[in-house]
Amino acid sequence: MATLQKLRNAGPLLLIFVGLALLAFIAGDALRIFQSPQGSQSVGSINGEEISAVDFQQMYEEQSNVYKYMRNSSTLSEAELNNIKDRVWNSYLQYQVVKAEADKIGLTVTAAELRDIVKKGEDPIFRQFPIFNNEQGKFDYDVVSNMLATYEENKNNPTYMQFYECWKFMEKNIMQNALIQKYYALLSNSFISNPVAAKYAYESSTNTYDVELKVYPYSAIADSTVKVSDADLNKTYDAIKESYREMYESRDIKYVSYKVTPSAADRADLKNELSAYADSLRAGDEDYATIARLSNSEVPYSTLAWSKEAYPEEVQLQLEKAKENEVVGPFYNQSDDSYTVYKYIGKETVADSILYRTLFVTSENAERTAALTDSLLNVLNKKGADFKQIATDMGQAQSDSMWLTSPMYEGFPMVGDNLAYAKALLNGKKGTYEVLALESGNSNIIYQVIDKKNPETKYHAFVIKRTSEFSKETYSDAYNKFSQFVASCNTADDLDKNAEEYGYRVSPTQEIYNWAYGVGNISGTRDAIRWTFRDAEEGNVSPLYECGNSDNLLVVALNKINEKGYTSKEKLAGITRTKSINAKKAQKIMAEIKGKNFDELSSIAAVKTDSVKRISFAAPAYINKTSTNESAISAAVTKLQPGEVSAPIEGVAGVYVIKLIAKNAKDGEFNAANEEASLKTTGKNFANQFFMRDLVEKANIEDNRYLYF
Repeated sequence: MATLQKLRNAGPLLLIFVGLALLAFIAGDALRIFQSPQGSQSVGSINGEEISAVDFQQMYEEQSNVYKYMRNSSTLSEAELNNIKDRVWNSYLQYQVVKAEADKIGLTVTAAELRDIVKKGEDPIFRQFPIFNNEQGKFDYDVVSNMLATYEENKNNPTYMQFYECWKFMEKNIMQNALIQKYYALLSNSFISNPVAAKYAYESSTNTYDVELKVYPYSAIADSTVKVSDADLNKTYDAIKESYREMYESRDIKYVSYKVTPSAADRADLKNELSAYADSLRAGDEDYATIARLSNSEVPYSTLAWSKEAYPEEVQLQLEKAKENEVVGPFYNQSDDSYTVYKYIGKETVADSILYRTLFVTSENAERTAALTDSLLNVLNKKGADFKQIATDMGQAQSDSMWLTSPMYEGFPMVGDNLAYAKALLNGKKGTYEVLALESGNSNIIYQVIDKKNPETKYHAFVIKRTSEFSKETYSDAYNKFSQFVASCNTADDLDKNAEEYGYRVSPTQEIYNWAYGVGNISGTRDAIRWTFRDAEEGNVSPLYECGNSDNLLVVALNKINEKGYTSKEKLAGITRTKSINAKKAQKIMAEIKGKNFDELSSIAAVKTDSVKRISFAAPAYINKTSTNESAISAAVTKLQPGEVSAPIEGVAGVYVIKLIAKNAKDGEFNAANEEASLKTTGKNFANQFFMRDLVEKANIEDNRYLYF
């Protein structure tokens, strides 16, 4: 119950120092569900079963809220949110395709099995949720049991419900992972071996081979001397197309992006603005909080002294030599395109780390709170009073003490109760119990500073720092120019023709998928993705998009629609032609060397001699003369005896003839049982690597998330 009590009773002021975030599960940053032109509310389908956009958003919100809770944060970055969307989709997809197969054979996870998994606490997901751990850092089933037993009496407690929802999320994932692992175990255990395969695998992995070889490189024959027909190209395409099969439809696009930046006039205006604030500071204006607010300074103002490292780097370099009340700036920082003004106020010696403990005292009114506070102080000041026991009796189970360190308050805009609390701890006397009255009037904090460590010099400085921003006029000029460029482009080809004239660069991107969250790593470009997949035809040019952080202009052109299935002959034309030409060259080479023994091959000018040692079947042989890995040689050498010469081998970079010089066997004896077990493990790993891909491929997945999210 200690964890539950900690969640119920943690005071809001302790968030910064204790790290217990009391976050409401709200959808303030939730995604909107957009109505598609067809009126459908489906984000996709699996095995013909549609997934509603509402259901998907609920799963997304559930996971993002849990993630916020575990991160002790009320917000997530765009990248984190996108990552969560993908994880929700992928985990749901994997579970559904496995469940469809499991249902066919009656494979399930029972409630008893789930309880057994939870009691053992060995599932990897437990490591992601330390709130359920005991003091030894291991999952504590009693915490969960107590929580579930008190559900009815606590279901209206928001903090408790966050804890409860976190558990339900974890429980669901445990069940789904258990079914996937159960299906995988059934599949992987179907792999068997036999003594013959074991013997061959053993020899292939332990034997190595030293060879001398003759190579006739394809590069020795000019491509112009080789003729390939359409039939040759089609034959090669059919041979390689399986390696270029796409599970999903994609698009080839090209785009032009322009990032608007501040002009010289914009920077001059910013410098003049900060100069006015600098003059005000020099004139004696000490209303730093107001100046920080009016100037929109990127460095928060605090009355607390900060370590040198907490200030911007350009200020750090000058603090130690600054004079009291000296105002410096504005000066330009090229590294981040900013201007800075600072006033040095003074310095003091402050402990970097403070060990303290607290009691949070509250009641229905100020009088009752004051009386309770006095009573507790009397008890605590008695010799031998057990602080931890008193805290437990008050329902505030916690460790005896905690640390306040500089990074917890430096660099933050500390105000109100948090500022008062930090000052009280920083200035508190060791060993004395003291009281901090909170602004609410009905709450107090009794605190004791136990120890102070690492005294260091800290600085009081008021800093105004502003990054240069473009003005409305600068943006308008850039927009008008880019708009003219877009208007001049009626087809995809026009983008290439006109970009140079306007001073822009065209960026091609092949095989972009509809689940991409943007174009060219530019934020806020989901509308461009929707246009690309929903509205565009080959050769079309998009409207102008304003994106990024309201600082980017973008236009996209659709070059090609790549249907799912085999990659087209057109896209593989270069590979197909090269392989077809090399195959023809191999025929010519083999005809030329026919009838010649190993030594006679050296009489051919194009033939090169090389030697390779320690070739094994487990890895392709690397040939120095052609700078190529040749798997065919690794396979062929295992069939030779010392002194034996191979037939011509058609390789990647040429035709080879190899002569085995030595066969090297490693020390050790063949153990059939061990080798068979190793082969079975290899089979299991193979199944683990490919079974999910194959299930997904045959599940007829339709992914329309891009229409909504």
